[in-house]
Parts: sequence; structure tokens; C-alpha cells
Amino acid sequence: MSIRQQGREQRLQRIVDAARGCFAEQGFAGTTVEAIAARASVSNGLLYKHFQGKEHLFQVVVTDIVRDWVRALVPAESEGLGPTQKLEAMFRRSVAFCRTNPLLPAVLSGDKRFELVRIGSPDRGRVHAHRQLVASVLADGIAKGEFRADLEVDVTADLIQHIHAEYASRAYRNDPEFPYDDALVDAAVRFIHAAVRA
Repeated sequence: MSIRQQGREQRLQRIVDAARGCFAEQGFAGTTVEAIAARASVSNGLLYKHFQGKEHLFQVVVTDIVRDWVRALVPAESEGLGPTQKLEAMFRRSVAFCRTNPLLPAVLSGDKRFELVRIGSPDRGRVHAHRQLVASVLADGIAKGEFRADLEVDVTADLIQHIHAEYASRAYRNDPEFPYDDALVDAAVRFIHAAVRA
């Protein structure tokens, strides 16, 4: 990659990072292209040269954050985890990721600040990779005899994905009526294990 290409890539990443910060802090409606450009230290014209507008940037940001979320969940082969341990590690990593990336649980939880843009980008497409990852661990667990043979993989993966999203949104909302703490995460892990184990 040439120096010029590296500079272009760095500018694009600065814009995306700035957009991610603005959306997390101000929501979709409260964020302007001007604010993103200022935060990225680029002109509005340069931003529009690479992105069609705020909606396009939001789509890029959400795609990136979901990709990062799924990557954070994948245990390294070197960890040598079996399916049961992988399922637990994925849940705990999902929660940890959402604690440090508040934009993801904000979008997944239906935060009103993102309502308009959610219409154009359904959650189903965003979380498909996450659900597929959970399904692959479940299928592996069935094949290895750790999980119930009668487990409906797709349905169970969908339910586990929803539990991940709910716990992420609890961490985000910080609602005293629905507290979020490590004991709750431990209870969720026990519940998931009890539901799938052979």
C-alpha cells in the first residue's frame, strides 16, 4: 500500500471513529455531519466525498461494531475450550464488549435516539453472524455429546442471541429496576448451560 493510500485509509478510519463517538454520545438524531467532520478534523466536503451522508455513516458504524462484536466472541483455538466452555466464554465476552462499546447495546435495545434509522436496517441482518456463531457452537456440542441431541439449533441460537442482547441492554440502561451485575451474568450462564446440556 502506498503512502497516499495509507493516508486515505487513515482519514476514512478517523471519520468512522468520529461518527461512532458522535452517535454513541448524541444518538442518530442529535448527530450532524458537521459534528462528525469537526471531530475527525476533516472538511464536510471530504466527508461527503467518501460517504453519502449521516445515514450511510451510521450503517458503516453499525456494520463495523457488529463485526467487532462477533470477532470479540470467537474463542481462540489455542484456548482449547469445549462447546460448554465456548458458550460461556462467548456470553461473558459479549457482555464485556457491550460494557465498553455502548453504541451496540443502544441500537440493540431499541434506544429511541436510533429509532428512525432502525427502520432502514433491520436487526435481523445485523446480528445474523452472531447467531450463526452461537449455532455452530451448539451443533459442535451436540456432535460431541455435550449438548442435548434433540436441541433445535436455530431456535436455541436465536434465544441465546436474545439473552445476549438483553443483558447488553441492561448494562447500557443502568436501570435500578433491572439491575445488572456479575451475579446476574453467572445466573444467565447457569440457565443457558441447564437448557442445552445433555
